Amino acid sequence: MRKILALILCMAMAFALFAGCATDTPAETPPVQPPTTEDPPPPQPTPAPIDPGAPKTEVSIWFMGGNADNNDTEVVAAANARLDELGIPVTIRPIWTGGWGMGDPAQTALSTADRSVDIFWTATWGLNYFNNARMGNFVRLDDPNNNLLALYGQEMLAEVDDSLWTAFRADGPLGLGLYGVPGPKDSAAWFKMDVNNTRLAELGYDFDDIFTLTGSNHEIIFDPIFEEIMQASKDMYGENFFPLNLEQGNFVQHFSNTDGDLTGLDAFMFPFDPMNPALPARPEVTLQVDNERFVRVLEKVREFWDKGFIDPRLAIPGEEAGNIIGEASTAGEYLFSTGQYAFGHQAAMQEQRGIDCIFVPLSVRPLVSTMSAAGSGFGISIYSQNQEAAMMLLNAWYTDNELANILNYGVEGVHWTRDGAGLVVQDDDARAATPYQTWRNGMGNVFMLTPRDIEGADFIDGFRAYNENGVSTAFAGFVFDGEAVEAAMAAMTGVVDEFRPGLTTGAMDPATAVDAYRAALMANGAGDVLAELNRQLSAFFAG
Repeated sequence: MRKILALILCMAMAFALFAGCATDTPAETPPVQPPTTEDPPPPQPTPAPIDPGAPKTEVSIWFMGGNADNNDTEVVAAANARLDELGIPVTIRPIWTGGWGMGDPAQTALSTADRSVDIFWTATWGLNYFNNARMGNFVRLDDPNNNLLALYGQEMLAEVDDSLWTAFRADGPLGLGLYGVPGPKDSAAWFKMDVNNTRLAELGYDFDDIFTLTGSNHEIIFDPIFEEIMQASKDMYGENFFPLNLEQGNFVQHFSNTDGDLTGLDAFMFPFDPMNPALPARPEVTLQVDNERFVRVLEKVREFWDKGFIDPRLAIPGEEAGNIIGEASTAGEYLFSTGQYAFGHQAAMQEQRGIDCIFVPLSVRPLVSTMSAAGSGFGISIYSQNQEAAMMLLNAWYTDNELANILNYGVEGVHWTRDGAGLVVQDDDARAATPYQTWRNGMGNVFMLTPRDIEGADFIDGFRAYNENGVSTAFAGFVFDGEAVEAAMAAMTGVVDEFRPGLTTGAMDPATAVDAYRAALMANGAGDVLAELNRQLSAFFAG
């Protein structure tokens, strides 16, 4: 059934665009009419035959996360051997940046038309998928004139849930379509506070007296006990210990009951009702700095900064701050942090860090939005010389358990073994010595993997249930078309880069910086973008 639905979705979009039937609002697609004798449906495309005896084509793929020093020689050999067994005339060449530092160098590669990279990891929050699709950096995979998905990706279309394909619809030079392949993982995002309970207990505080695991903790930063605990940690661990390990922008967003900025600019507020996320807090979107809740959180973060609770390096623009956050988290050198929770993440982090870290919810249920559902995926570079081979690789990787295991876990017998139940037992010493480390949720289709022994045989079923428990935000499915205000959006980008890192980490004083930020945004076209955004949202909600 999923295959049929996915194919219908793909063909309906392609046929509608080819026939010139697109709607005024890019977030909407024409309704699929039931077939009649007078109006037969378009024929389903025939997959292109693959010649397993054809010369091998090397396909390069740039991954997010992992280890920049990965020794992947044996892994590549095993992956290529599996591709050969599958009859896919492709070999793979991974590119590892390491940590979360992929963004800037990968964007430079795209922006300079680097032909040496075929596939890029992409998402709403890193190597911005919607921006790169709009700029024409990714191939439209369901292009009616060259439908790579229909030719080489039909098994993948059947395997990946329809909701994820819908979330990955983007507006680009060839119209509304699929400019990337979504990565099945946590389509429902649960924004949570990461609590280092090992440190909390050392300080003499009881977790259950402060946090709840069955309700919302989104007001906790305004509770005097929160500040009291952080001050106690400074007193015990010294001035060079920074208890609040926060991400630029994301900490403020998570505590402001807002979806991510669907324009990709990180300047606009998409607020939802925290008691019913399916409803917007107000019909119109505003600048973040014009939202009372957002500014209230900014002011609280500034107080934490002034008290020395935040590492000053976290305000530095660029990738360095992300690496510092990761290092502090891995070493357990923090008390509180936030992040987007993935199913099973707590157990994995407890094992990796060797501490009792607990993730407490900021909302009662996980949230499904365009930002979360498009939180990981891959795009084929428009500059790739191997686009057909790249599609063949993605299709095989997303649908073959053995290939998925190799690329994520490494080589069986070297990096991992199986227990009596057939579950994966990772050899952490071998993975560190070789080394081979990956970010699992950025490694294609997580549901194609064999679960690890520490997760249990029911892990995949539990993961699917977690996603199904998610509730859609008011903005789920909305895609912004910025073509009419492209110049203004480009001008705003520089302003956001100037103010956002310092303002959202407390380095800038909101008492003066908020007004200066607002004035700079408006002077660089924010009013025009806001008007166009709300025009499209009005049509979206009306539909």
